Amino acid sequence: MKIKTLIPQISEKRLMGLWQEIVKKRAGYRCEYANCRKTEHLNAHHIYSKSRRSTRYDPDNGICLCASHHSLGNDSAHKNPNFKDIIIKGGVRSQEFWEKLERRAYTPQKLDKNLTYLDLINELSKYDKRI
Repeated sequence: MKIKTLIPQISEKRLMGLWQEIVKKRAGYRCEYANCRKTEHLNAHHIYSKSRRSTRYDPDNGICLCASHHSLGNDSAHKNPNFKDIIIKGGVRSQEFWEKLERRAYTPQKLDKNLTYLDLINELSKYDKRI
């Protein structure tokens, strides 16, 4: 006999939406690439691929980029192999930040969607007073 859960299952789509909102709000809805600061056509970019479950919904694993710096331009995060160095030299993230994020990205972790949801809601509340 199965016991019904009292908490409805949180969808991956909902978690990703919250993650994207946090990344953009934290950046003040501006591109964080060097001195770009554009406010239109923004994307929340995963620093380490979202295929890495341990950091898929980690707001630290996100950076807000305009479409050009995300994937369209020659200096985009997806095309420029020096993207990490540009972000560090531009003061957006520190070397220590990258090292800590890298350790988390390569540490296997089982995902609990309900706890992740609560963590994201809590993180979002730091940027959004409506919650």
